Amino acid sequence: MKIVLDTNVLMAGLLKDSIVRKILSSENIQFLIPEHALSEIKKHKIGLISKSGMAMEEIDEVVDLLLENIEIIPELRIKNKLKEAENIMKSIDIKDSTFIATALAIDSDGIWSFDEHFKKQNVVRIYSTKELAKYI
Repeated sequence: MKIVLDTNVLMAGLLKDSIVRKILSSENIQFLIPEHALSEIKKHKIGLISKSGMAMEEIDEVVDLLLENIEIIPELRIKNKLKEAENIMKSIDIKDSTFIATALAIDSDGIWSFDEHFKKQNVVRIYSTKELAKYI
């Protein structure tokens, strides 16, 4: 099973040892994330440190640990699906087009996100934490 991660899921996995982190560490699911999501993590790193109570080194260790099970999809690989994704998301949240484009470009089984607005489109399946917990 191939699942694209929304940035909010990865950040939740960083914040505390929870079901999200357990799912992210599962070998039963292949996780993928668009390259730009890593910039989002870096941009919010200070906030993540503050919310988690961890030191920067600890956050870096958890990021490295989680990324061992996550394939980073280069921007070039999703470029040809970006227009299609923007059309799908234009009336929903165009900033999340990259996740739809990634899901389409790699022929994934869907996206794991906490953002309910993804469910307003019907091209890519959206998974909840509860649904994915069944695979661990």
